[in-house]
Amino acid sequence: MENQIFEKKSIWKNRTYVMLFSSYAISTFGSFFDMLAVMLLFSYVWQLEPWIIALIPVVYALPHAIFSQFVGAIIDRSKKIRIMLVADLLTAFLTFVLIFLSSPWLMLGIILIRSSITVVHFPAQQALVRQIVHPDLILKAVTLNGTVNQLSKIIGPFLGASIAATFSPSMSFVVYVIALLVSVFILLFIRNVDVMDEAAVTLDGEKAEDDSLWRTLVRGWGIMFQSKVLIASFSFSLIAFISIQLVDAQFTVLTRELFPNNPSVLGWLLSMVGLGAIGIMIFLNRLKSISSYGWFLGSSILLIGVGLLLMGMLWPGASFLWLFVAAIIIGVGTGIFSVVFNYILQVESPNGKVGQMSGMYNSLTGIILLFAPIAGGGLVQLFGVFITFQVIGVITVVIGVVGIILQKVLWGERVYTQSSIKKNKKDII
Repeated sequence: MENQIFEKKSIWKNRTYVMLFSSYAISTFGSFFDMLAVMLLFSYVWQLEPWIIALIPVVYALPHAIFSQFVGAIIDRSKKIRIMLVADLLTAFLTFVLIFLSSPWLMLGIILIRSSITVVHFPAQQALVRQIVHPDLILKAVTLNGTVNQLSKIIGPFLGASIAATFSPSMSFVVYVIALLVSVFILLFIRNVDVMDEAAVTLDGEKAEDDSLWRTLVRGWGIMFQSKVLIASFSFSLIAFISIQLVDAQFTVLTRELFPNNPSVLGWLLSMVGLGAIGIMIFLNRLKSISSYGWFLGSSILLIGVGLLLMGMLWPGASFLWLFVAAIIIGVGTGIFSVVFNYILQVESPNGKVGQMSGMYNSLTGIILLFAPIAGGGLVQLFGVFITFQVIGVITVVIGVVGIILQKVLWGERVYTQSSIKKNKKDII
């Protein structure tokens, strides 16, 4: 089946990818309704303190921090479609439960359980793309996945905010449940790909399925540290991620301070971020490969920092225009980073290890999300939301500039193309 798919020259003629993409697009679209509903309930309906709001990304991230690297190692040698299908069903049930809750603490508990289930999606999705898409179409597949994610940020929050204003934030949970059930229905029709990647069977002359989980984990970390590109990309991205996450959960507080009587601004803000991201992704989708990782990653972080700084310089009663301009700049940076880093995971990971590398990165970002949002909430309470955004914006800009200036030191001068996919196993292991 894999070779048959690889012969296709157009990604839209790849029936398996189209179905997987459709399932991903629908569930992603619904997830932004869900996320907005939680933020609105905590910030506007229940009027909770910033430090409590900061717990939202923590409960989303804790399972990823604990389980992702284990799940990633298992995903590469498991039935990925079946795992995703079961995860969507369980997530739909728990989301339905959220509709009837009135306690923020109980809601945080259910979200924690639900996040433990959804941890399988990112490594499974990454591994399947590598398995079913021709190497020459990897960048297009990554860009399309990122585009639908950002398009969901435009449509989801806008419609979610409208639903919240017309009915209640809890109605957005209903939309997410429906989206998950449609995703499950599509996954039921994907056939003949739930097999272990042939390349994962023989690593260093041994059968991967005979390895213990611990040995598989150790092997994965060894692979990352042996690859200059992977260790540089992981390290740079995680440092920037720490800075950004100090204020990421405080957008609700910022909009509440700027426009206290207009909760729909949060939805518009997220939509503008998505608009900026999808615009740059349309451009990136026209490229055949990416080689200058430092330029792309450094520029993306620089742009995000500029956007955060501009937001911090606003004042209550300021024009919507300036907030939306800053949001679009952040969106452009986010779009570049999303496409390029996922492309790096696809191209630079050894054959049969995409899921594990993705899981490892997910685990590391999850660990950051355990403390950075809480620390950010503390900074906002101590210094105010505007000063905090200004300082974090400047720090993020500096990180981006360092990435651009030191790109040859960090990533080296080797030119990477899709052909690296075929050579990774020999070069790294």
